[in-house]
Amino acid sequence: MRSPELVDTTTDEALLARIRAGDAVALATVYRRHGAAVHRFACLHAPSREAAADATQETFLWLATQGATGFDATRSSLAAFLCGVARNHALRIRAAAARFDELPDDSAATGAAQDTDVDAVSDALAHLLARERSEALLAALATLAAEHREVVALIEFEEFSYADAAAIIGCPVGTVRSRLNRAKEALRQRIVELFPADTRISA
Repeated sequence: MRSPELVDTTTDEALLARIRAGDAVALATVYRRHGAAVHRFACLHAPSREAAADATQETFLWLATQGATGFDATRSSLAAFLCGVARNHALRIRAAAARFDELPDDSAATGAAQDTDVDAVSDALAHLLARERSEALLAALATLAAEHREVVALIEFEEFSYADAAAIIGCPVGTVRSRLNRAKEALRQRIVELFPADTRISA
């Protein structure tokens, strides 16, 4: 008979205090608990999966060395805070790549950027979607604006609260709600365009 698996019930706040005291085990626990979600979200903004992995690594390195300076448990969860840090790292990496990427002409640059966006979104959301006709939904999601994709990923798939999503993105809760509503409407319209009534994804 298998013995029940032990579940770490230590709070994130307690682990964070231990990390600030130099506890590597606490850092590893936080990584196991939130690393996958942080990486998936970084994929939405980084120019590649490798860059998303770099952003994730930088996030946890920063956590180890700076102890999440600026984190306020009354404003957001640690998971949301780390996603926000990863988002900043990923955007910085994207900006640097765009600055130094040498392409023969503007049209090639535009095409490469669009391909990269679709690849990054597909990589991120492929881990989140395990449902009927997920490929169709992925295709529809990839057509959304970046600001709409991220609220869908945060709220519908990662199941962050509106407040946490707002903290990650750095905008008011009302903006998150508005973007999510627009994203859902755009997604509905896109699915209607792609599929006839008898083959649509059920709501």
